[in-house]
Amino acid sequence: MSADWEKDYPALENFLEKDLDENSSLKKMLRLIGEQKRVVDFGCATGYFARLLNNRGCEVVGVEINSKAAKVARNYCEEVIIADLDFVSLDEIFSDKIAVEKFDVAVFGDILEHLRNPWQVLEETRKLLTPQGFVIASIPNIAHGAIRLALLQGNFEYKALGILDNTHLRFFTRKTVAQLFEESGYLVDVIEPTKLPIYANSDLIPIIDKNNFDINITNEIERDEDADTLQFVIRGYPVSLENKYSKLYKQYFEVVEELNNYRTQLDNLKVELHQSKSQLQVRNTEFEQNLTDLEQSQAQLQEEQNQLQQTQIQYQQLKNQLKKNRRKLEEAQNQFQQTQMQLEQQDLQLQQVQQHWQDNQIKLQEAHAAWEHCQQIIQAMETSKFWKLRTAWLNFKHYLFSKFEN
Repeated sequence: MSADWEKDYPALENFLEKDLDENSSLKKMLRLIGEQKRVVDFGCATGYFARLLNNRGCEVVGVEINSKAAKVARNYCEEVIIADLDFVSLDEIFSDKIAVEKFDVAVFGDILEHLRNPWQVLEETRKLLTPQGFVIASIPNIAHGAIRLALLQGNFEYKALGILDNTHLRFFTRKTVAQLFEESGYLVDVIEPTKLPIYANSDLIPIIDKNNFDINITNEIERDEDADTLQFVIRGYPVSLENKYSKLYKQYFEVVEELNNYRTQLDNLKVELHQSKSQLQVRNTEFEQNLTDLEQSQAQLQEEQNQLQQTQIQYQQLKNQLKKNRRKLEEAQNQFQQTQMQLEQQDLQLQQVQQHWQDNQIKLQEAHAAWEHCQQIIQAMETSKFWKLRTAWLNFKHYLFSKFEN
């Protein structure tokens, strides 16, 4: 027995079915197995899944490679067989039971990917099943988006757990999982995925930083339906005439039902087509009216554009005229300021002239008063006796001179 298989499995003694998430592979397998079944659990580990099956009224026989885990599993299984399926065939393991003891269900919970030849193991399992028996398996999806993106970076690093578990020998996609069962003689009627986001921070997948990739690449990978599929949960029935007939019968009714659905859809499409044609005619009429309105609107728009151009020309002219008027206004303001300054100077000069005129008026009044005073003096002198004698003397003197000259 290889030491790589001696892993420490959790006991999960207080683990209940109600604690399982709907996305859990264990929950999906329990639902597919049902109740009151006789089950052989390959890779039963510590028997935690067998205990859940016990709670559903199932009888469980376990097969386990890890002797330590098998010892714990015996608390929940009728029997636990320690065996390495790579080196011991199921015929050898169940040689004394095959003829007298059959199982309703064979469970491979994340086991087939650990085997060198899972095809052979599945083929041998058919002998252990009752006529209505089936296989339930969960298998990791190697086509998970995180694995693909890691490969683009050149990384394919094994881990202790998850899709790249270091004890995995086989890797499967949805297509190759179906091929595995079909090539081993099974009809697969259920493939359910469990989900884990591509960029989740989980030990089960490589840690991927989306920002390190071209968006076209990530978009292409994200569009794949299995890009976030962590595991496939499969149910397969051994191939037999009865199973083939049952599957074909089921497929026939599915096809008939699908055909009826298509016919109903076709009738609905015909009604919708008729309605669409009527609506199309109405819309054509509306379109023609809208086209006429559009042509009128275009004509109006052209006219408005012409008016706008004229308005723009007028606006430019008014703008130019406004510039001229502004220049004239500035010149007028400058002239006004100069004139105002001149007026202020003239007003100052006028005040000076007025003051000078007032001074002259005063002087004139004084001179006039002096003149009147002189006139009074002269008049007084002329009326005086002296002035009269003087006048007579001058007249006489003038008379003598004139005589003398003659």
